[in-house]
Amino acid sequence: MDDHTRNYAPYSALTFSFLAGGLAGATVALLLAPQSGKVTREILRRKLDDAADSARDLKDRAVRRGQDVREEATFRVEGAASALAGKARA
Repeated sequence: MDDHTRNYAPYSALTFSFLAGGLAGATVALLLAPQSGKVTREILRRKLDDAADSARDLKDRAVRRGQDVREEATFRVEGAASALAGKARA
């Protein structure tokens, strides 16, 4: 594993942990808030919808980044293969 790959694993785990902790804290705060159950459920539903939207956005960005990395790797491998094929003929 190179240095570039190692930098992303802890960052993504930290980000996920931060988001999960924030969601758990918000849920507990809403459940213990002095409001009616109906109001609390509505607030909780909105927060969960927002969290789901954020998760979908994060997933979409990760997929796009993965596609970009794949395309770059393909370009580099094809370039290296062409260079090797040229040297083999010489």
